Amino acid sequence: MPRKASRTASRPSVVPVQRWFQFLESQSAQDIALPVSVLFALLVRWCIGLHGYSGQGTPPLYGDYEAQRHWMEITTHLPVSQWYSYDLQYWGLDYPPLTAFQSWLCGAVATYIDPSWIALNASRGLESHTSKQFMRATAIALEFIIYVPAIVLFFRSQHTKMSWVARQVSIFSVLLQPCLILIDHGHFQYNSVMLGFLVWTVYFAAQESYILMAVSFCCSFMFKQMGLYYAPAVFAFLLAQCFRRKHGTVLFVKLGVAVVATVGVMLGPWITSVDQLQQILVRVFPVARGLYEDKVANVWCAVNVAVKLRSLFDAQSLVRLSTCATALAFIPSCIHLFYTIRRQTRTMQPTAIRVFKYCLVNTSLAFFLFSFQVHEKSILVPLAPALLLIDEEKWAVNWFVQVALFSLYPLLYVDGLQIPYWVMAVLWAFLRSCPACPAHTPTPKCVMVLQWTSMLVMLALHTAHAFVPPPSSLPDIYVVLNVVYCCAMFVAFLAYFNYRQFTCLQVQPTLKQKKD
Repeated sequence: MPRKASRTASRPSVVPVQRWFQFLESQSAQDIALPVSVLFALLVRWCIGLHGYSGQGTPPLYGDYEAQRHWMEITTHLPVSQWYSYDLQYWGLDYPPLTAFQSWLCGAVATYIDPSWIALNASRGLESHTSKQFMRATAIALEFIIYVPAIVLFFRSQHTKMSWVARQVSIFSVLLQPCLILIDHGHFQYNSVMLGFLVWTVYFAAQESYILMAVSFCCSFMFKQMGLYYAPAVFAFLLAQCFRRKHGTVLFVKLGVAVVATVGVMLGPWITSVDQLQQILVRVFPVARGLYEDKVANVWCAVNVAVKLRSLFDAQSLVRLSTCATALAFIPSCIHLFYTIRRQTRTMQPTAIRVFKYCLVNTSLAFFLFSFQVHEKSILVPLAPALLLIDEEKWAVNWFVQVALFSLYPLLYVDGLQIPYWVMAVLWAFLRSCPACPAHTPTPKCVMVLQWTSMLVMLALHTAHAFVPPPSSLPDIYVVLNVVYCCAMFVAFLAYFNYRQFTCLQVQPTLKQKKD
């Protein structure tokens, strides 16, 4: 039976994505909203997948696409004891065991369809059309199994705080977030699995299912070690829950058992060999690779423009420096979260979850900016919890996505993904009306000026890169300018989200304001 359209539908909006869902609501067509959103998200991913990928046609090592295919090859044909030690010079496995198991599962499917796609050694560098279709399909399938349901359930669970239109807008916007799409379905990786488990973690926190929360978080960092960027926030949240409850010791023990059991099951094939466990540790945490790789928009790479840290300090000193800087950046946020949760009452639960989301953004962004051995793709880690705040922080999250996308341009340019980059950048700006992004409450004028200035700087750098050849003495000048600019913006976002976390308890919009 058609549902009665609410007054939200009668209120006009200049944000295209919001106007679309208001139209559906006015026509009592709410039932088709989610299927259309999911199918459109699927179509966009498949279209992006028709373009190139990391390392295409560049032997002998190719790129991340070949790494993922090769891991299917070795996990399918070799015993578990060799997964982390086989031919390490050619894309040796360097992610935690859940990634290895995912590679094995995909490899088993590939063997059933066409064993030549993952033939041991003989398939190295394989770039056939059918194998590419299979690889693209695995990335889409895993995202729609783990990430997409988590996003839908999370925002649907916000029905007491968000109108129907706001929930649908948030779901659609997060599914069309360009950075994850371009990295997973263009460049080619499986980040959506790790990030999907993070969203499940937040969802279970909101449902007060703390054991499932701990299990899903373990799955996140056991799939990719970058999931540990969230660890301080998750630890502070769960520890505070133990302190505030009458039987907190029991919960603490249950959480400990859940974590040990989850990690133990995933390490099970190697648990009897100390040498193999050490080998996994060395592969997953490659300190020998240095402070950062390539040109990443974090503090250390930006500082390196003026101060050559890697020449002044040895690796161990840099590890200590980055560890201290990272801890100083995230500890205030975690302490605030801990004491907020300890003081919470039943009516404060939604506010506590909101503080938790801010803390996830702040801790992961602190790790991105200051930790050791960061990749440019790791900006996806703080971006994921920020997107869960997309209804509360419209202009900030929209702007954060645009800057994060710009920071990925040098990587996507090397992959030959300029056209998908521009299509997704324009699509996001159009759907979310960035940088104007007017909502029911107008964007502050100073924010508008800063957003437009930011956009003009990014467009100027793009224009210079396209039409003005760099001087021979500074061949990487545009990449360096990208790093310095984006790093400065990310530091500003870190300061802003910390400010919002510490002040969000002071001003809380009412449900009526949310629905109006």
